[in-house]
Amino acid sequence: MEYALSSLPLDKLMNPRAIAVVGASERPEAIGTRVIRNLRVMGYPGTIYPVNPRYEKLGDLACFPSLAALPERVDAAFLAVPAAQGPGLMEEAAAAGIRAVFTNASGYADGDADGIALQRRLEETARQHGMALAGPNNLGLINVHDRAAIWTPRFFEGVKPGPLALISQSGSVALILAEDERRIGFSYLVTTGNEAVVTVAEYLEHFADDDRIGVILLFLETVRHPEAFARAAEAARRRGKPIIALKLGRSEGGRALVQAHTGSLAGEDRLYDAFFRRLGIVRVRDFDEMLETTLLFAAYPQPAAPKHFVAVTLSGGEAALIADVGSEAGIEFAPLSAETLARLRPAFPPYATIRNPVDAWGLGFNPERFAMVVKALTADPEIGSIALSVDAPGIGGGDVPYACIMAEACAAAAATSDVRFIFFNNVTGTGPNSEVRAILDRAGMPYLSGVRTALAAIGHHLRAPAVAPAAPAEATAMEWCRRALSGDETERFRALAEAGLPMAETLPVASPGEAGKAARRLGFPLVLKGSAPHLPHKSDLGLVRVNLGNEGELADAYAEVAAILARHARDGSPGQIYLQAMAKPGIELVLGIRNEPGFGSFVLVGVGGLFVEVIKQASLRAGPIDAAEGRAMLRETAAGTLLAGVRGRGPYDADAAAAAIAALSHLGAATVDTFSSIEINPLIVHERGATGVDLLVEPAAQTKLETAP
Repeated sequence: MEYALSSLPLDKLMNPRAIAVVGASERPEAIGTRVIRNLRVMGYPGTIYPVNPRYEKLGDLACFPSLAALPERVDAAFLAVPAAQGPGLMEEAAAAGIRAVFTNASGYADGDADGIALQRRLEETARQHGMALAGPNNLGLINVHDRAAIWTPRFFEGVKPGPLALISQSGSVALILAEDERRIGFSYLVTTGNEAVVTVAEYLEHFADDDRIGVILLFLETVRHPEAFARAAEAARRRGKPIIALKLGRSEGGRALVQAHTGSLAGEDRLYDAFFRRLGIVRVRDFDEMLETTLLFAAYPQPAAPKHFVAVTLSGGEAALIADVGSEAGIEFAPLSAETLARLRPAFPPYATIRNPVDAWGLGFNPERFAMVVKALTADPEIGSIALSVDAPGIGGGDVPYACIMAEACAAAAATSDVRFIFFNNVTGTGPNSEVRAILDRAGMPYLSGVRTALAAIGHHLRAPAVAPAAPAEATAMEWCRRALSGDETERFRALAEAGLPMAETLPVASPGEAGKAARRLGFPLVLKGSAPHLPHKSDLGLVRVNLGNEGELADAYAEVAAILARHARDGSPGQIYLQAMAKPGIELVLGIRNEPGFGSFVLVGVGGLFVEVIKQASLRAGPIDAAEGRAMLRETAAGTLLAGVRGRGPYDADAAAAAIAALSHLGAATVDTFSSIEINPLIVHERGATGVDLLVEPAAQTKLETAP
């Protein structure tokens, strides 16, 4: 079922002025009773109407026999009833003019075939009447600032107001995060359940427009409507609201592709990584990393400026540990400038080597010398963020006095500097120290916990989201599609060349005589290949003959390949034979496109040729990208090292490779509904230039060409 995001009345779902609770009873542990109790715990200012024909009153509330009997039209109804009763009550709610409904029962699409049918009835009623349906199979939601807790958990004591908004596809995870151990505070907690009508995308869009929200947290098992999700995420980012996601499912689960290389190198989970990266969503690995990252983004919602990061500690051993763990988190510890080293020198012994991370113990700790260190670092215009590690256990002891002095010094410096200060305890242990936190809270500086989780959070914050250029014109892409699907492989090579890919000149030959003429045009040595749409891997069948040096070798190769094609012919098609000039040596890469309608187009690059099966390493992005991002992708794999030159060979033309990656990404983005995949393997990168010598294209099951008028 599809809705425009703005068409659902989420305001009545998220902040109802009056709510009916169907199925409320005298039993304290009944779901309806819990909802009424939790509404009151939050101090709900609206009107609550219990609905149950067995009672006239429930406590101090009048109870009504049906939704039709209510004295006014309410904004929302909570159906605390078994799944079998849900569709009928949904229709009753629609007849009563109720625009928002909660149904928490399980046994719908999460159950058997009967449950699936019940959920379809809910969806049909919602579609017909324009109703917002939360759930089923969820715990409800809490709107903290407006004090509406349409919430089923048994043990509930309220939630501290704050800037966080959580959307969780797991109820138990929402309960964990609702504990708010880091005491940041929430605006909303939402559990989505089966998402029969209202999905993560609609909640996310609603949050993008709420100025009380600073950071949005997502706990996801899947993304049901990726296009709507992407629009909502982009809206949130435009409003300056960071999104932090914990997404389950790091195992391979994507559909099989004709070419094993692109499919295996770009698994489903890696596609989510690239999808989130394109949207500027920070992906974390566990709850601890989520909490520390959230704490940091709550303090500094905007991405860090592209300046240097410096870590400061009071121990050489801790400095080395921070360097090790920080490098794993993708943090670069840039060397300090000569001017900054000169300003720091008076605080250190003459024999000391000062480096980043900085061991600020120096000549021994005292407030004046530490203030000198802070002043020297904040005076450097290239330094944008300073993280300070402290040994300040929550139970006291350790270096708490030192940590308090450090916090006061940084708070004073922050008042006159644009540098971002971040504190973190070296261990999680008993948590942050209250004395240190009090100082940092007054200054608005975050206080993280644990070396690994803190540096992971800092790494996320330092990496600004990439911005992708626009895709090429659709008309150009469609013309390429018509030609690429023609079945003529040589035409595909020419089409890719016109799209900006450096493809080898490829000539079709239908007889030994034509092969001889083509050879005189291309010049020896030559490569002869046989192909057919149902034979994706040519070399495995002996359909590739390389380094043919004369006409005799060419004639023999032609006859052998023609015989192989004849043996493997399908539907009377003999396949095609073509010639290419033998490419100059170089570094072989694999370039691939994997298209996923809804999610978009993804481009990958890695070491190709025979080594693609051995190395199995590739960099992946959501496309389209530019050449600068293509160069960054190369650096993320062994391809970057090989292109830079090894053992006296090279360097090779990394700029030509990056341009090819960018060109292929644009083509993929414009053909996302037409092709499942495009693969060039190998693209041979020479010392100057590059040549694509083999190509594999998999059409989508349903192409635009098939539906075009």
